[in-house]
Amino acid sequence: MNPLITNAIQPKRAILIVIDGLHIKAPSRFNMKNFNMLSKNGVLVEKTCVIMPHHPVHGEYANIHTCSYPNPVMMTGTVFLTPNQKMLQHSFKTSAFIANTDAYYSITHGYQFTIQQSNPDAFCVDQAIHLLNNQEIDFMRIHLQDAGTAGYNTFATYKDNPAYHNIWHLDSPYKKAIEDADIQLGSLVAALEMSGKLAQTLLVVMGDHGQSENGWHPILDEESWLTPLLFHGPGIKKGINIGWADLTDVTPTIAEIMKVDVPNNDGGRGRVLKELIQETQNHIAERSMLWEVNLLQKRYTHAQAELVSRSIIKPFLISHLMLIEREFCGIERILDWKNKDCIENLLQHNLQLVKRMEDLLK
Repeated sequence: MNPLITNAIQPKRAILIVIDGLHIKAPSRFNMKNFNMLSKNGVLVEKTCVIMPHHPVHGEYANIHTCSYPNPVMMTGTVFLTPNQKMLQHSFKTSAFIANTDAYYSITHGYQFTIQQSNPDAFCVDQAIHLLNNQEIDFMRIHLQDAGTAGYNTFATYKDNPAYHNIWHLDSPYKKAIEDADIQLGSLVAALEMSGKLAQTLLVVMGDHGQSENGWHPILDEESWLTPLLFHGPGIKKGINIGWADLTDVTPTIAEIMKVDVPNNDGGRGRVLKELIQETQNHIAERSMLWEVNLLQKRYTHAQAELVSRSIIKPFLISHLMLIEREFCGIERILDWKNKDCIENLLQHNLQLVKRMEDLLK
C-alpha cells in the first residue's frame, strides 16, 4: 500500500455517518446547516451513485443479508457480493456499529461494539458520544434510520394528507426527519470538538441511498440512486466540490486515508477518490460505473414489461424473452455478478442482451 496521507495529518479515527435515504438535494432545500458547514470545510461529492436500492426478503440474497443492496456494497467496496465477505470494519482494531434499528444485522460482523435498538436518531448519537468518550474507537458507523422511515411514511400516508407523495412539503415527515438528523450530526461534531478529538477525526457523511420525491426509494427512480457525500478531517482538502463518485469508492477511500487494508480488491471494486486528498492532483473520472449498471437494469425492466405486454398479440415474443432472461445478470442475481470478473464485462454482457430485446420491440 502506498498511502497518500502523511503521518503529520493522519486521522486517529474514522466515523461514517449514514443518514438513511438522503436525497441529493436535501442539503440545499432543507435546513442542514451542520452538513453544509462540514462541506464548506471539507469536500462535497455532489452526486454519489449507489447500486439500485433493491431489498429482497426471500431468495439467495435474503438468506445472507437483512438490508438493501447498497449497505453491503458500501461496506465491502465492491458490487461483487459473496457470503461471509470482508467489510471495512474488519480492517480496524477497534470498531463500533450503532443504529436505531436491527435491519442491518447482516453487516455488523467484525465490530467490537454493536448497538441496535429501536429509538430516535438522538439515541444513536448519544451512544456514539458515550463510546467515543470511553473507548479508543478506530472506526465507527452510525446509521440514522428516522429519515428512511419518514420517507416511506410520506409515500404511504393517506391521500388527503398535504404531504402525500411530496417530501418537500413543509409538513412532510421526511423534511422533519432530515433536519433532525442534521441536528444530531451537529451534536456529534460539538462533542468531538469539546473532547479535543475533532481535529484527529475523519468524518464521512452520506445516505445509504437516495429518495424519490414521492417518498421511499423505488428502484427505477433515478433519484433513488443518488445521494450527497462529504469528507471532512485531517488530510482532506477544504472547500471544494467534486462532481460524482460511486458508492463502491467510499470504502477504498476511507481505507487509503486511514492506512488500513482495503477489504476487497476484485473486479467489482471502486477507486480511491484521490481528488479529495491534500497534496494530490485532481482526478477527473470519465464516467460512473454504477450509473451505467443501473441504467441497463432499468432499460431491461422496461423492455421486459413491453415484451410481456406485446406477447398478448405475438406469443412468440415470450420465447425470446425466456432465452434472454436465462442470460441477463439482473439486479435480483447480484450474487452471480462476480462470475463476470469485472464491471466492464458485466456491462458489455448485459448491454448486448438489452439491445436484443429492444430490436425485438422494433
